Amino acid sequence: MKRLILFLILAVFGLFVYFISFKGEVYLLFIPVLAVLIAVYYVISSLVTEKMIEKKRDDENFFYLKCSKISDDETSTVPGALAVTSSEIVFYVRKDAAGNIKPAWSCSVSEIESYDIRKVDERHSGIAIKLAGAEDEVKFISSSIAKKEAEFKKQLGWT
Repeated sequence: MKRLILFLILAVFGLFVYFISFKGEVYLLFIPVLAVLIAVYYVISSLVTEKMIEKKRDDENFFYLKCSKISDDETSTVPGALAVTSSEIVFYVRKDAAGNIKPAWSCSVSEIESYDIRKVDERHSGIAIKLAGAEDEVKFISSSIAKKEAEFKKQLGWT
C-alpha cells in the first residue's frame, strides 16, 4: 500500500511538472491531489494514535505524547508516540498500514535518573531522558511536551 501511494505521488508530481509547461492553469488541479496523497501516506506509514495504544495495551490509564525518537547516532528520527504510566515508558511505532503498532523502545520509571525539556538537536525541542547507568540520553522530538510537562510528571508519580 505504501509503495502504491509513493508511486501515485511520483506520477501525479510528474504530471504536475509536465502540465506546467502548457498555457492555462490545469496544473493547479494536481496540487490538492498531491496534498491528499501525502496526507494518506503519512497516516498509513507513521501515525500512532492514542486509540491504537489503548487497543494494544488494553488500558486507558496512560499519558499519550505524539513524538519522534532520535536514533542513537543522531542521524535519523522515527515517528511514533510515547505511552507513559507510573511504572514504565513505552515508545510505539506503526508496524503496517492496517494500523498495527509495536513497541520500539521502553524503560521502567525506576531506571530514569532525570529528564530535561530542551532543544534535543539543532532545530527541534523535545525531551531528553537520562537513564541510570547509561552515558547517553534517549531523546524525543515533541513540540508539545513543554506544555504537557505537569501531566508527564504527574503520570510518572514525580509530583
